Amino acid sequence: MHCICDIINIFKYFFVCCSFVHIAHAKLMTTYYPLHKLRKIKGLEHVKYVDPYAGSKGNSIRYLSVAPRTNDMKVVGVDNLFCAGEKSGLFVGHTEAICTGTLAGHNAVRLMMGLSLLILPNSIAIGDIISYENEKSETREGRKERYTFAGAGYFKRMQELGLYTMDMKEIKKRISKLNLDGIFDDKLC
Repeated sequence: MHCICDIINIFKYFFVCCSFVHIAHAKLMTTYYPLHKLRKIKGLEHVKYVDPYAGSKGNSIRYLSVAPRTNDMKVVGVDNLFCAGEKSGLFVGHTEAICTGTLAGHNAVRLMMGLSLLILPNSIAIGDIISYENEKSETREGRKERYTFAGAGYFKRMQELGLYTMDMKEIKKRISKLNLDGIFDDKLC
């Protein structure tokens, strides 16, 4: 029997085997992870890909809806649902999708294990972009923006707050100072 931790292996599979291309307001990607493997995971025995625009052959629609969420990536009003990427905010980019997806998946496991959920602090870029987007999306102006590490307004904010650096030693120092070293390496189940 498979456990929820198998989802981490699915993420790894997608990161290695898929390339994502943003081509339009509504984008479609075909499914790369075989359903028969997904259905072996407890709780996903009847899972299916559904996308009315692609006749169930795609699994991504861009910016047609965003789920209201907390900074731990939990969907507001649903006790056991987490979201990531463009469904979790007006995020643009692979890095943003990977970071929010990793946090959402990690917190889903933490919830299942009865552990407190992880909220990344604003003193690191990913924690800041998550909370900043959440705060800004409460306003009409904020909902007109897109949030990305790759440019636009948020990149300027990172620079102004001193969050932007390419110095790996500095990044490791910041993470260590927050006791977040290897936080996603710990096996939870």
